[in-house]
Amino acid sequence: MSHSTAQDLIAKARALAPVWRERAARAEQLRRMPDESVEELLAAQFPRISQPARFGGMELGLDVICAVSMELAHGCASQAWVNNVYCEHAAMVALFPDEAQHEIWDADPRAVVSAAYAPTGKVRRVPGGVRLSGRYQFSSGVHHAQWTFVGALLAQDGAPPMPILMLLPARERRIIDNWHAVGMAGTGSCDIEFDDVFVPEHRVLDENAVFEGRSPGSRINTAPIYRMPQRGIAQMALASVPVGAAEGAVEDFAAMMKARIVRGRAMADAENLQIRLAESAAEVEAARRLLLGTAREVLDKLATGVNTDEADLAHASRNAAYSVKLARQAVTRLFEVAGGNGIFLDTPLQRTFRDVFAASGHLGFSWDRHAVMYSRQRLGQGIKGFYPGR
Repeated sequence: MSHSTAQDLIAKARALAPVWRERAARAEQLRRMPDESVEELLAAQFPRISQPARFGGMELGLDVICAVSMELAHGCASQAWVNNVYCEHAAMVALFPDEAQHEIWDADPRAVVSAAYAPTGKVRRVPGGVRLSGRYQFSSGVHHAQWTFVGALLAQDGAPPMPILMLLPARERRIIDNWHAVGMAGTGSCDIEFDDVFVPEHRVLDENAVFEGRSPGSRINTAPIYRMPQRGIAQMALASVPVGAAEGAVEDFAAMMKARIVRGRAMADAENLQIRLAESAAEVEAARRLLLGTAREVLDKLATGVNTDEADLAHASRNAAYSVKLARQAVTRLFEVAGGNGIFLDTPLQRTFRDVFAASGHLGFSWDRHAVMYSRQRLGQGIKGFYPGR
């Protein structure tokens, strides 16, 4: 796809952001993404960004998902998060065996997929596949998803358990309506449960193979993104949501400074606020450049035919976590001085503050965890235990 295609997608996201901002309060009330917003993201073809071309997708890279997510998050972080999930998971489905891809997208090329990665379910081998039971947390966007994939550890005789992902249709999951959150409240990230469900072999994926760039789907779908480890490196796309939200907060704070008079003095003339605005603006710009630059470096490497390695994983994970840390700092600095007007529930700044803090609690953005992983890899100590099979 051409550069103009990516720019068209970014322009669509920029146009949708104010629409989703108007809908942000309703998303919080619903505790999930509004139906209209889902229709808009499908019409804009965002989930097709990294979908294989043979199913009508664009096969564009992670950097385009990052850029789109940043723009949408200017309007509403919750809705941007769900859209990002759908975009990323199209690339993940493309790694499953060919039969699974056809099962999903032949019936509906616009089908979207939610997930729950943590291997909390129990699986056992049976003829032709596995059987799954268990409860999973944080399946963002599950209410509108036709499919869901979940993680588990599959026992193997005489070997460590194999980390796997399993694709399941919506009819086989039960949504537990427990998403009551202080931030990212509109993501619908409910628990889901499965009761002794059969998963055929073609819908089971070895996560170690994904990490090593040798998944079954990558032999069929040959664009660089399909050889990229979806855990760790793909976190840059999700990190783009709090970064984009923080960019929106800087814009909102600057607009407030221009418009408000505080005790007879123009807010824009307050040097202490000017300094805070400048520092927060620098932080979010640095975060944007860090994410997009790293994403493009990874894709450039994959485009040469060389797979990513543990050093790439450690580097990308560090940068994703640090960019979110920068976003949180930027938003906090502004919210601290927004005054009484900043705490009203009809002001975007307070929602952004809550959303960025909630998003930064994601395990994939834990600065301490990823700083240690990066340093261990750089010091030759290995990163065993940080990701499945490592």
